[in-house]
Amino acid sequence: MIDLHMHTSRCGHASGEMAEYIEAGRVRGLDVMCFTDHLPMPAPYPQHYTMRADEMPAYVADVLAAAAQARDSGGPEVLLGIEADWLPDAIPAVVDSLAAYDFDVVLGSVHFLGDWAFDDPDLVARYDSWRPDDLWERYFEETAHAAASGLFDVIAHPDLVKKFGSRSERDPRPWYELTAIALADAGCAVEVNSAGLRKPVAEIYPALDLLKACRRRGVPATMGSDAHSPAEVGEGLDLARELLLEAGYTAVVCFRKRVAREVAL
Repeated sequence: MIDLHMHTSRCGHASGEMAEYIEAGRVRGLDVMCFTDHLPMPAPYPQHYTMRADEMPAYVADVLAAAAQARDSGGPEVLLGIEADWLPDAIPAVVDSLAAYDFDVVLGSVHFLGDWAFDDPDLVARYDSWRPDDLWERYFEETAHAAASGLFDVIAHPDLVKKFGSRSERDPRPWYELTAIALADAGCAVEVNSAGLRKPVAEIYPALDLLKACRRRGVPATMGSDAHSPAEVGEGLDLARELLLEAGYTAVVCFRKRVAREVAL
C-alpha cells in the first residue's frame, strides 16, 4: 500500500510530527509514504495556507532524516514530496521553487479560483456568488491548464470543487473528459484521494466517472490519504483501492526522483 499525500504541522493547518506520521504508516501497513507539505506561495497570495519560504530547507532536511531513520528501522519507505498550487500568474516563481530541491514527487492542486481559496471552510459563503455550472466549468478549465503546464507529476484531488457539496446541474462528464485528455497529453497522473470521505461531500476524489475517463485515456493513477494528522495516515485507502479496481485499474504508480513506477493493486 502506498500513501503519497500527507501534511505535517509545518503547513499551518495540520497537526503532528513526522515521527508520528511514520509510526502511523507502519501500523497501517504502508510500504511507501510521502510527505507533501505545501510549497510556499509568493505574495500577494495568502501565506497562512503553506510553509513559510524560510522553512523549506528545514522541511527537506527533516524528511530526508526521517527517511534514513525509517529505512534503518525497517520501513516504511519515506519519500520527499511537495504539494504545489496552480498559480497561473506566478508560474516562474513556482518553477524556481520546484527546481531548488530534488523531490520524489510534485503534486499539483487547484485550490484557488482567482483570489478565492474555494476549499477554505471559512470562505464557503462565496459559493453563493457563483452559478454551480459556471463554478464547475471554471474549476475544470483550471485543472486542465494545471495538468497541461508540465509542472506537476500528479493532479491531486481532481474534483475538489465538490468538497462542500457543490453540484453542477449539467452532466459533468464532458469536463471529466477535458481533464482526462489534459492529463494524458501531459503524461500526468491522477490522484485517488480519500480525504473527501472526511469532508462534507463524503466522497472520494475523484468521482468514478472521472476516474473511468482517465483509465480510458491511459492516465496513470496514484493514491493518497491527504492526511493532516497522524490518525489520518492511510485512512480510506482501502476504499480508494476498490474505486480504482472498479474503474479498471490494475496498478498505481509510485514516484522516485519524479520517475513513475507501477505497483500492482
